[in-house]
Amino acid sequence: MLKPDIHQLEERVLALMGEFRRLKDENRELSCQVDQLNRDKETLVEEQNLSQVAKDRLSQLESLDQKNEKDRKVIQTKVKTLLENLEKFDLA
Repeated sequence: MLKPDIHQLEERVLALMGEFRRLKDENRELSCQVDQLNRDKETLVEEQNLSQVAKDRLSQLESLDQKNEKDRKVIQTKVKTLLENLEKFDLA
């Protein structure tokens, strides 16, 4: 009876070693995936920062555009008033 128990033990040890190798390979693959995900995350964070900078710049440009539009309307009104005054001056 001792020999079959040793044989079963050897089979179980071999099965455990095979499972250990499989888990070790799986762990290596998962570690590679985690590393890739971390690199992807860093890339996304950098892109998000660049996007935020661009968004802030766009907001500044939109504000400046609105200010310029208001200034343009004020200047246009002043020029129109000046032209009207010049027309009146020429007539008088």
